[in-house]
Amino acid sequence: MIKNVLVVGGGSAGFVAAITLKAKIPQLAITVLRSKDIGIIGVGEGTTAIVPEHLHQYADIPLDEFYRGAQPQWKLGTRFRWGPREFFDYPFASQYCTQHPGLSRWTGYYLGRDEPYDSLGVYSAMMSCNKIFRRDPSGGMIYDNTIGYHLENERFVAFLESYALRQGIKIEEDTVTEVRQCEQGVASLLLASGRTVSADLYLDSTGFRSLLIGKTFGERFISFKDTLFCDRAVVGGWARTDEPIVPYTSADTMNSGWCWQIEHEHRINRGYVYSSAFISDEEAEREFRAMNPKVGPTRIVKFVSGRYERAWIGNVVGMGNANGFVEPLEATAIATFCNMSKWLTLTLQESSLDPQPVDRMLFNRAVSGAWEAIRGFLGCHYKFNTRIDTPFWRECWEKTNLGGAAELTEFYQERGPSALWHRLQLDKVDSFGMEGYLSTLIGQRVPYRMQYAPTSQEEKALAMLRHKVREAARNAVSVQEALARIRSPQFQWRKSA
Repeated sequence: MIKNVLVVGGGSAGFVAAITLKAKIPQLAITVLRSKDIGIIGVGEGTTAIVPEHLHQYADIPLDEFYRGAQPQWKLGTRFRWGPREFFDYPFASQYCTQHPGLSRWTGYYLGRDEPYDSLGVYSAMMSCNKIFRRDPSGGMIYDNTIGYHLENERFVAFLESYALRQGIKIEEDTVTEVRQCEQGVASLLLASGRTVSADLYLDSTGFRSLLIGKTFGERFISFKDTLFCDRAVVGGWARTDEPIVPYTSADTMNSGWCWQIEHEHRINRGYVYSSAFISDEEAEREFRAMNPKVGPTRIVKFVSGRYERAWIGNVVGMGNANGFVEPLEATAIATFCNMSKWLTLTLQESSLDPQPVDRMLFNRAVSGAWEAIRGFLGCHYKFNTRIDTPFWRECWEKTNLGGAAELTEFYQERGPSALWHRLQLDKVDSFGMEGYLSTLIGQRVPYRMQYAPTSQEEKALAMLRHKVREAARNAVSVQEALARIRSPQFQWRKSA
């Protein structure tokens, strides 16, 4: 029976897991053991819409507290300057996995080759207008599950720490010097202070070190290098001046990878993710600075894309980067450990805090399925991005392993942007859904054999749809208006995100 949990590591993954468990199983005694000798990565991060839903609906973190402490900026999705179009978007709301009145096909069939990507989707159109919330008939902001966050990692972790303390979670400062093992996994941890600590369940949130899962247990690491060739990022940013706050993460094609832009109210965060096999650190820095002349000091972050074969081994569960990592191309990091925190919580509840081997087996199946879905989806971004012709991108076109996404892309190349068989083509734990794949494949103009020409009646319906999209975007609430509203003394948060 699990009565106490020890979270090893004081980053965002460990704190989110601790807060989630405490919210749903309050009788658990939870301690976060962190070491000031081990810092956090500390770059700006984007999230998907899964994260606000998890934090505010599942883990019950109040919106007002979160906004005061973490100070997130909103995002509707990601805008890619990627492929032959001027841009394409992957918003968190359905746009092309839809069927509108008067149209006989899925919406994606009607996006002409040269038609602007944001012409048939309200949320893409809002992104183009720097609008963030739809407006209701009374002029209020409509909150739904189409919003993600931009977060400054250090501020986010500081908020999670203070909130965890208020929920009765203990935080201790110390460093693990020795891991003592037993038949169940970990027996105890010897600390630099000379103390020995133990728990019924350990969460390994030690980041890339993966102290328990990787270093102690020697769990097999499954590399994603045949799908994701990038292994480094040069990271920097600058204080915002007159740049507008855009409601999306930007992803720009670079010679040997891609460049993100994360929006904060007073800062812009930029990073160039690249493959060291195709460009040196010094060359990447020069290319990055040429694109971003305002950037200040930079640093290099090295990483390996992949996952450990099992996330839950005996009495230890790996969380966050200790379990797996991929580049932040689709803001998967925080969403992944939010999902894992929820699955762990549900498993402990279902098993009455006495999980058995079958529980661990099914948890591991869900986690590995989620990672493999991420791998295949990100692979689609590389396999079909024909925006520029460089040695790196030629390698991507020729050699990217799409994994589980291969069958879906083959169907698309034959049939086009149809969502007919999405329940069969997608893993149940694939968080991108058919909308994600359609956005990516349509956005990159991946060719398909079966074309469709709209009828004259459908052309009229399309004209009406385009008009409604433009009007909805024009009337939506801008980022600046939304910021002013939430700071008004009269403003009241709703419970749901």
